[in-house]
Amino acid sequence: HYTLTSRNFFLLLLKLCIEVFQVKEWNGNGTARWKTFRRQKREWIKFAAACREGEDNSKRNPIARIRSDCEENNPVTYSISGVGIDRAPYGIFVVNPRTGEINITSIVDREVTPVFVIRCFAKHSVTGMDLEPPLELRVRVLDINDNPPIFAQSVFTGSVEECSMDNTLVMKIIASDADEPNHLNSKIAFKIESQEPSGQPMFI
Repeated sequence: HYTLTSRNFFLLLLKLCIEVFQVKEWNGNGTARWKTFRRQKREWIKFAAACREGEDNSKRNPIARIRSDCEENNPVTYSISGVGIDRAPYGIFVVNPRTGEINITSIVDREVTPVFVIRCFAKHSVTGMDLEPPLELRVRVLDINDNPPIFAQSVFTGSVEECSMDNTLVMKIIASDADEPNHLNSKIAFKIESQEPSGQPMFI
């Protein structure tokens, strides 16, 4: 007679999530034997597509999917948490608890959140016990050129002595762009629109 206690049930679940495999080994006299190994289950199966800011990404859903190998032997319920889920801004990402498919529901802004870090969980649907350690899934927000350059101040003042040589430094103007650093969208080009008094251009 055998009683299935909660501890035994947990151990049974744990065993179901372990892979058993055999390797043939040859000894010195040429005979072979099978050696059994146990190893921890493979990492979660996952993928995550990047999302473009300022656009409706829902047409690309699911933008991510998680799946545990424990699905083969256990009823699994998937859940997620993090910024954009159960922390403000709420509800940007939702997960199908049965399939592990993660959908995006609203437009995102890279300047607010450049990367969403989603913590993923796989629990036994009946007991609520964790079948996996939490998985960290990163969803990158792709930049678009939606920020104009801004000068560091409204007026820059410089000076130059009369009869100075060509290309004498007069002043340095500084501007910044809130788009992604080291990206084409944040590169800045300067040009002089006009000068007073007008006439032959005196500055470059």
